[in-house]
Amino acid sequence: MPNIVNVSVSQQVASAPSTLQRTGALVSQGGTTLAAGDTALLTQVSDLTAILSGSVTISSVVWSTGIVTVVTTGAHGLATGDTTLGIISGVLVGSSTANGYNGTFSVTATNTTTLTYAVTSNPGSPTLNASSVFINENVQDLLAMATTYFAQGTGVGVYVLELGANSASQGIIDLEAYIENPTIRFYSYLLSTEMSEDSTFPAFANNYTSTTAQTYFYVTLESVFSSSYSAFQGIKSIFATLQAPTTPVTEWSAASIFAKTLAYNPSASDLASPLEYSFVYAVTPYSTLTNTQQTTLLAAGVNWIGTGAQGQISNTLVEGGTFMDINPFNYWYCVDWLAINVQIALAAAIINGSNNPTNPLYYNQAGINGLQKVAQATVNNGISFGLILSPATVDAVSFVNYTKAHPGDYAAGIYNGLSCTFVPLRGFSSITIYLTASNIPA
Repeated sequence: MPNIVNVSVSQQVASAPSTLQRTGALVSQGGTTLAAGDTALLTQVSDLTAILSGSVTISSVVWSTGIVTVVTTGAHGLATGDTTLGIISGVLVGSSTANGYNGTFSVTATNTTTLTYAVTSNPGSPTLNASSVFINENVQDLLAMATTYFAQGTGVGVYVLELGANSASQGIIDLEAYIENPTIRFYSYLLSTEMSEDSTFPAFANNYTSTTAQTYFYVTLESVFSSSYSAFQGIKSIFATLQAPTTPVTEWSAASIFAKTLAYNPSASDLASPLEYSFVYAVTPYSTLTNTQQTTLLAAGVNWIGTGAQGQISNTLVEGGTFMDINPFNYWYCVDWLAINVQIALAAAIINGSNNPTNPLYYNQAGINGLQKVAQATVNNGISFGLILSPATVDAVSFVNYTKAHPGDYAAGIYNGLSCTFVPLRGFSSITIYLTASNIPA
């Protein structure tokens, strides 16, 4: 006897959510033992300490006509001809280390165990001991970045991207090469001060200012009087943080903000709160900025660590919260979130529609209606997740009108008729309340 009921089963497969906006990298130039171009995931500070480059003992120091030549007992880690910032410490003149041999210098490798750097005046006859060492400054910076990052307690891991020991300018060239051909795609990068303030950086960052670039650079400035940030004006991809001059070498202010941005994971129960005035931890506030300086920095798009003193709150927090195009962090985060998730949702709908024999997705009015609903559902999620100002409606050009206007698109299976105008949510930056004192009783 034939079956009375025949069951047709189709499968709809849910797409995996994107993790791009939670994926970032601390950029290293010789601070780790990783090969240039390699990455490592950190889930705690000790993951970094295990791969940090170590100090190298100095075996001899010679000053001659404005140049100090240092020989190390082992390989210093720089390729011959490379120039980078390095720390020389523990060299004695008499019984004191307070001399011109010690400090942070732009050092150049002349071979695997020899470095040179400029010192104008002869510091005197050096004496060496076990504490006389060379260390790539990036080691100190990288450890400060990771320590501050994990002090935020977000539970979100971060990668280290090793570019190799070199000058800041070469590092920018190497970073661009990585971005154009990545092994892991990163949403944002935390850069050293040297790379941040290199003269080639603004032009490099300007390559990632399109509305679809989805690439950002978190940079550090060290002086409120520095004109370096003026070159960043209007560059969407730069998030600049001015670090307090009293910040110890164990802290990295921008890393605290970087951690907050990677911790965003919007959902109906975890709304995307404004970045401005968000609490950050284990960082030194810039408490000496005048009101005029603060106004100037905010107008320029520069951020810093402040406190909630105006609200009688002592916590350290993010002041500004904007990219250098003056748009708040949440603005571009929302734009990217919607672009990423609409693309995933529509692609999944098309793929699933080709695998559903009971209800295939065809290029007709019903198919357009279905795709419009999928896109609208994603926009509605953005509204409920605290990303998009309501209302926001997805519009679709009808099948008849679109195919009349673009007959070649139908033949190629192309439909470019979906659109949505939306406004990303943001927080309050300034409030005025008007009070009137009256001697007239109510």
